[in-house]
Amino acid sequence: MQRLRHLPLSQQLALSAAGCCLIATLALVIVAAQSTLSIQNTTLSEHARAAAQQLAARTAIELAAGDRLGLMAELQFYADQSLFAAARALDVEGNELAVRGQVTPDGEAFQYEILIDGNSAGTVELYLDLSEQRASRETLIWGLIALSVLLSSAVYALTKPMGQRLARDISDAVAQLDAVTEDASASVNEVHKLKDRINALPLDLLTSQDITDRSEEHYHETAILCISLKHLPAYLDTLDESRLQTYVAKLHRMAFGSAGFYGGELSVIRQFGLAVYFSGTHAAGSPVLRAASCAWLLSRCCELAEKHDRLRFLPGMAIGLSELGRGDDQDIYPGLYIQATLDELLELASQEVEGILLSSHAAEDRGLTARVGIDVIDERWMALGGISGKHLDLLERQLQNLRRIVTSPDDDTPQGLLPF
Repeated sequence: MQRLRHLPLSQQLALSAAGCCLIATLALVIVAAQSTLSIQNTTLSEHARAAAQQLAARTAIELAAGDRLGLMAELQFYADQSLFAAARALDVEGNELAVRGQVTPDGEAFQYEILIDGNSAGTVELYLDLSEQRASRETLIWGLIALSVLLSSAVYALTKPMGQRLARDISDAVAQLDAVTEDASASVNEVHKLKDRINALPLDLLTSQDITDRSEEHYHETAILCISLKHLPAYLDTLDESRLQTYVAKLHRMAFGSAGFYGGELSVIRQFGLAVYFSGTHAAGSPVLRAASCAWLLSRCCELAEKHDRLRFLPGMAIGLSELGRGDDQDIYPGLYIQATLDELLELASQEVEGILLSSHAAEDRGLTARVGIDVIDERWMALGGISGKHLDLLERQLQNLRRIVTSPDDDTPQGLLPF
């Protein structure tokens, strides 16, 4: 079967069809042989019993007359027939009275009782000679087998051209793909060649995107930490390109590191604005609490960076809530819906107010108020206040890990320093 898989398609189809034809016809030959043998045995058995009965009647007449020559003649008559190998007569004690022909110990014998005036005078036996029947049956079977082979050969001869036409169409398709893939296939089977060509194609680029399935993860309430890079516009004109890239890279590392502890997803939303999204369940607490913790870490990192680099890093930050998530390429509706919230938070983060500001909806989050106080600056502004001691200890430990980001070489990545 392994060799058959690697043959050309035309030979595969022809050999498979011929093999199935041969198996089917040989099964019919076996059934026919068994049926013929059964019918032959039944017919010969009935004929042999009738002959034994007739021989017993004639033998009874000869024994009653005491004519042993007549008895021998009767036995010889049956022994001369091609169906019987031998015939013999036995007395009541089983002694042989007369025999004609060759008696074989393993031969099939048919017996019948000899009756004279209603009394048993012995038995007669007829032994079958089935050599001619066996020879004729074997001749018939071999003839049917030869016919099966002949029919299978005819099926092979008819199927191969059909397979060649099919293989020619596949070869034409393979030839059209050769110019695209520019890879050679060592297989001689046309289907395997086509499979190799298809595997070499960029199928991921040819597959259409299914946008009918909504991603449920984007339909849960999401906390958003909006970051306004207040000082970056001024540095665009005052720093050289290398120093500017170093400045932005450090901002990136600090934001990425602060968000990583709480499962936040960092994203650029405007030219001078970032957003970190928090949704779903997390061991640290609710999405709003995680956004506030991330903002606290980022503000402390920026204070350290300002002392280390003599540049202004501290951004404006605001935390809000959205009913939906950020969306993705599979479902753009949440992304469109959240834009209004991003605009409001970015405007809030750009205010010249110290502290991490909160939207009214975010300030009501129970997960936040249980661990963090809320400061009311005036009628319009609310900001993060004091943090409970236990949660503050956690933030201080995380801040110790983030100190390395502030003092690390510029070519290090956040992933190289942090466990996420």
